[in-house]
Amino acid sequence: MISMNKTTFLKVIIWLIIGIILYFVMEAIIGEAVSANIGGQGKGNDEMFPFYWLLIIVGGIIASTLSYVSWRKYKGEKNEKRVEDNDKSID
Repeated sequence: MISMNKTTFLKVIIWLIIGIILYFVMEAIIGEAVSANIGGQGKGNDEMFPFYWLLIIVGGIIASTLSYVSWRKYKGEKNEKRVEDNDKSID
């Protein structure tokens, strides 16, 4: 059995909530595209549908990468400050 600590569990819950929100946003976009086609406009929005997916995927990857990098920088600076505070030697 896999054991999860509290922070890992919270991260999983947060990502699930984000996924659910993205799902409903995509459903709203898809619903608008379908209702526009039912109105007799032809294939106007069908060509834009893959673009929305591409936009969300690429934007999500970029946002995730920037969040991860900034978090690692924060942790690194925090550890660096802690090491400097604990360093008792004077050059």
